[in-house]
Amino acid sequence: MEIRRRNPSAEELSALAADLFEVVADVVLMPGERHLNARLDVDGRPRYLLKAYAADTSEADLALQNALLAWLSGAGTTSLAASGTAIVDGESRAVHLLDWLDGREWSRAGTPDPARLATLGAAVARLDRALADFDHPGLDRPYRWNPLQATELSTALPLLDDAEQSFVAAALERLAELLPELRELPQQAIHNDANENNVIVADDGSIAGIIDLGDVVRAPRVCGLAVALAYAQLDVLDPVSAACQVVSGYHQETPLTARELRLLPDLVDIRLAMSIANAAAQRADDPDNAYLAVSQPQIRALISALSTQPGPLLEARYRDACGYRAVAAEQEIVTWLRSADCDPAPMLRTDLRRAHTIDWTSQGPDQLRMRHGADRVNAAIEAQVRATGSTVALGRYREDRVVYNSPAFAGNNGRRSVHMAIDVFAAADEPVFAPLDGVVAAVDFRPAEYDYGGVVMLEHRTGSGTPFWLLVGHLSRASTERIRPGDAVRRGDRIGWTGPVPENGGWPPHIHVQLFTTRLGRSTDLPGAVHPDEVDVWESISPNPNLVLRVPEPTAVAPARDSADISARRRANLSAALSLSYAEPLHIVAGEGAELIDAHGRRHLDLVNNVCHVGHCHPRVVEALSAQAAVLNTNTRYLHGNITEYARRLAATFPDPLNVVLLTNSGSEANDLALRLARTATGREHALVLDWAYHGNLGSLIEISPYKFNRAGGAGPGERVRICAVPDPYRGEFGADGARYADAVAAHCAELAAAGTPPAAFIHESVPGCAGQIELADGFLEAAYAVTRAAGGLCIADEVQCGFGRVGTHMWAFEKHGVVPDIVTLGKPIGNGHPIGAVVTTAQVARRFATGMEYFNTFGGNPVSCAVGLAVLDVVEDERLMANSATVGGFLKDGLRALAERHEVIGDVRGRGLFLGVELVADRRSKEPATAMARRIVEAGKRNGVLLSTDGPADNVLKIKPPVVLSHSQAEHALAVLDHALQDS
Repeated sequence: MEIRRRNPSAEELSALAADLFEVVADVVLMPGERHLNARLDVDGRPRYLLKAYAADTSEADLALQNALLAWLSGAGTTSLAASGTAIVDGESRAVHLLDWLDGREWSRAGTPDPARLATLGAAVARLDRALADFDHPGLDRPYRWNPLQATELSTALPLLDDAEQSFVAAALERLAELLPELRELPQQAIHNDANENNVIVADDGSIAGIIDLGDVVRAPRVCGLAVALAYAQLDVLDPVSAACQVVSGYHQETPLTARELRLLPDLVDIRLAMSIANAAAQRADDPDNAYLAVSQPQIRALISALSTQPGPLLEARYRDACGYRAVAAEQEIVTWLRSADCDPAPMLRTDLRRAHTIDWTSQGPDQLRMRHGADRVNAAIEAQVRATGSTVALGRYREDRVVYNSPAFAGNNGRRSVHMAIDVFAAADEPVFAPLDGVVAAVDFRPAEYDYGGVVMLEHRTGSGTPFWLLVGHLSRASTERIRPGDAVRRGDRIGWTGPVPENGGWPPHIHVQLFTTRLGRSTDLPGAVHPDEVDVWESISPNPNLVLRVPEPTAVAPARDSADISARRRANLSAALSLSYAEPLHIVAGEGAELIDAHGRRHLDLVNNVCHVGHCHPRVVEALSAQAAVLNTNTRYLHGNITEYARRLAATFPDPLNVVLLTNSGSEANDLALRLARTATGREHALVLDWAYHGNLGSLIEISPYKFNRAGGAGPGERVRICAVPDPYRGEFGADGARYADAVAAHCAELAAAGTPPAAFIHESVPGCAGQIELADGFLEAAYAVTRAAGGLCIADEVQCGFGRVGTHMWAFEKHGVVPDIVTLGKPIGNGHPIGAVVTTAQVARRFATGMEYFNTFGGNPVSCAVGLAVLDVVEDERLMANSATVGGFLKDGLRALAERHEVIGDVRGRGLFLGVELVADRRSKEPATAMARRIVEAGKRNGVLLSTDGPADNVLKIKPPVVLSHSQAEHALAVLDHALQDS
């Protein structure tokens, strides 16, 4: 087909689509730098992107595009549906029909929140990973958008105004300096154009894909990230915070090196310069193409905003976003300041050992507010010092203050209010001394209100020569006239005097003492107070100066973190393998009884936390812990009454012959030790386990936990493990006939014996939790124990989650089945969440374990843990909590069964006491798991103040295992919320 105009109409492109690809569509014209672009809507919905390449597009470029589209099919970008050729304005053009990605361009998706920014970084990282092994000669073509070739853009400098010319020239000059280092980095194909119109945002806020592969080149991957950062910072209130979120998201997906993070600020500037230079050159060639000016006003605004951010500060913020120490040199500097080699002299003649700390936060006394004037505030501080019998007053490090009232502390995203120094108050004209040998780095007099007044910066060095700096502010004017940059100072030399109010910035007389691990390219204009969101970064730039002052009392305020800050810090410093509950995670700050309390003071009924067995923060348990911790905590190689009394009382809760106790720090340790006991006692290695079992997070326990090894990231069962079907009365092959399930145990025992490797143990949860709160079919354990013991194996009951009276009818859940294990394992519920676990076994097994190899667990059985364990035993007995589990659990189970009569989605209600499961199904006959419904119920419960979770192979079982102090009224409330959630979902 032929189109006679250079710029076809929508109707002409619609005809082209029908002729070339047999697609009948409505056409929406779209902008493009060089190529014709149009969206094709089929049946009222976007379906394709029609791209007609510029006539001068080379065969090599088209070959690169085709190769890229084939390589990246399904990898988060557009895919090629068809291709053809058309005549446009007398010239032949290649035409691609590309599948449309549903969503909106980043530029039209609204102001991005931190989560979407992080998702963008992750999407760029995934695309980089997909491109990592792609190779094609076209990646190295001469190209104006290749960052490694951008020095050639200096030819566009005459087209720019003075401000643009200065910025672009400096960026290109910096690129020339960096090119040798950039060429040393690994090179790969990068997308190179994740701009605000090429990133597609799905309706749920995720990144649907990154389109337009026309700028793909070979370069270091960090160059592609720099492109994404440059455009993600456009039109946002706080560009640097936005960039940090993108960097964090990228790093979580594909870790960035410290070298890449150091280069990133310059690479962002270089990309912005490339955009300005290329736009100017292209506009000169094609002045009628409005697309060439897209983003240019926003880019200029961004350059202006970033001009106040020194490159080293940007690097520090990027490093912090990735969990690195913000300033790499900080570790060495702080280590030296803590060492015996560092012996600072006092900076004032005042004794700092009896210091009073003032409070300049919003909670502090009104008489310290600066609106009263410096003299009155100084008098109030002196009165506090006298009243407390102190010798000096201090202003705290990391204190969020209300006294920074001048416009100099204002900013677009809030006031700089967190103090990153220590103030030492003293009368005016008191001499001030250098704490260490050094050199005067800078001197200034800054008399503006709330500024430093007289200020001196000293440069010191660690033993290995690494520099750091000490800024001393609020000195007198005379101090700055008698010392000069370059002057050497010795430890104890006078460097000035405290300044009077008219000379020190209008403050009560004191010295401001602040450490710096980097000067950020600045002089004495370094900030003494920073924005609250940036404190973590500044702790690395300005560590606590008490490393120099050596005040023996606390001088720092603990950091205050909101939910967003905690989430960001988790991403930076905790493993991504750690999960969070709920779509919008809860920020929990306290607990009481069966309730958790969030940061807003709202109470949530906790139906999940079996670990806090006798209730969150039970007063008797807390008292026992604190009382013993105040006296002694040590290991078990000394005689102490707590361990023997606890072992005696714990063993008394078990049937004969279970009377030997070994203490650990967790249920995982207990199960690991149980395996050692069984393998040592039998001289064998193999273990029989129930399907979907979970026994702990140690390597030895992942090996016997199908819940872990048969799910994502698992490696399947090892050679030493045999899996037996769960005797599930609801879904199991044999229904409630427990004895028949034991046939699989017998078969595995026979197979192992025939191979000459009979089993060491059969291990089971007495009520399988992760399998879906399964009540084991009657008769199973009795039969399974019999065949295991006949094969010479031992029987291990894992009571970590279900024991200690939780099932209501018995202290230990295995007792209901009329069996006595050889080994029983217990976990943190016996300490109400305190790190304690236990193995209880027979004297016979224990004797076989005494091989000459000592069992020593440094803090397993320590006096504090045993005091906690004794307190929990007392509470269970005194508050009759086993009986409470039976009565409240019975009421709750009856209520759940009543809900099942009204809600078809409930397929089964099961369990005992306060260990219950509610299985949700899409159809009661087929028992198809209703996994999505279960997720909705959990979220609905959370919104209404009831915390639930799911378990089971399909995550469709609501698990209910609250603290056993749950009350009748709380159970009623839970049922009402669950009923409402089922109706709404």
